[in-house]
Amino acid sequence: MSASDKIAVPRSVEDITQPWVQQVFNKADPDVSITDVNIEGRIGEGQGFMNSLVAFVATGNKNGKEERHSLVAKLTSFHMMEEVEFMTEEDYLELDTAESKFYSLAVPDLLSVFPITKGSGVVEDAVPVPKCYFTASDQTSKMSVRLLDNLKTQGFSIKPYPQPLNLQETKLAVGALARIHGLSHRLELQSGVPLPDRYDWLMDIHRTKQQWYEAAYQEGVKAFASAFPDAIDLLACLEKLNTVPTVNEAVKNPARVKVLSHTDCWNNNIMFKYEEDEATDVKLVDWQTPSYRTPTYDLVVLFMFQSWDIFHNQRDAILEHYHQELQKTLGEQKSAGLQLYTLEQLKADFRADCAIGVFERMIFAPGLLPSQQPELLKIVQEVKDWGVI
Repeated sequence: MSASDKIAVPRSVEDITQPWVQQVFNKADPDVSITDVNIEGRIGEGQGFMNSLVAFVATGNKNGKEERHSLVAKLTSFHMMEEVEFMTEEDYLELDTAESKFYSLAVPDLLSVFPITKGSGVVEDAVPVPKCYFTASDQTSKMSVRLLDNLKTQGFSIKPYPQPLNLQETKLAVGALARIHGLSHRLELQSGVPLPDRYDWLMDIHRTKQQWYEAAYQEGVKAFASAFPDAIDLLACLEKLNTVPTVNEAVKNPARVKVLSHTDCWNNNIMFKYEEDEATDVKLVDWQTPSYRTPTYDLVVLFMFQSWDIFHNQRDAILEHYHQELQKTLGEQKSAGLQLYTLEQLKADFRADCAIGVFERMIFAPGLLPSQQPELLKIVQEVKDWGVI
């Protein structure tokens, strides 16, 4: 649903009331009558610091039947950006707009091209993201809100960092990426309109914040050098690496197919549902930097935060799973673009784009635990052996 200026953006928890929630549902599902709102308090997982997540339960009825909705209001004050050295209020407004437009415009578009079988309908969870009931920003109060399903009450959680994902979790994550990548490509093919022309809010944060990215990368390289002072050749390669131009070149290269990309798909932005300690479902969260990138951009970023076993031993099986899910989403007709994308091409592009993954991983290198350092060294060394860095 699109944002409405008639529904006020809450400035605090106290503004999340029964009348406000009823207003939202009047647009999201007008048959629902909200009778009570019970605030459960603030929640949070991962390392997010820009938002305040407020959990609450809205009870009511629909067509004479009682309903109970477990929801979370994602509240953000642009004033918080004063505490973030590398961002301004204008920067956050761009991020905020992108996430708002992703939920209100892109998700419905992706659902509209979801391949369905005869006699079935489009299900709301076909796009592996939380359901969003309302999204809006208020420039006067400098606040924004997203009203989302509370995934925690559905059994979803973020795997505690710095634990890497296991094989099943990684397959679920790349399968979710394949679904979004494939649906976005179907949308382009069916509409005949490139995504950047359809969505002028897609981000290019590497270009707009190039100076910060390069500075953060250099700090990461220093931390890496402190951990591995004897890796002289490898450190020399890292010192020369600058992938901001590489990213922009890949985006501009007409020979490479691009898709709607998360661009920040690492462990902290993935929620899994478990049954008997086995991951069975996945949702991708925090869509503040949706971009138009190569499919392998998301994959190399995800892989760089995993174990050596996942990166080296399980890589081919995981990439094959991604490719199968991608082709399943694209459909049977092999005519253009990603429908002609072979597994061999995927593997080659993955290797080529791993320089991007190394760059992104180095930004987080200052926070490395001693137990993580040896595996990251082996991963970066393998990328160097490929001749990518």
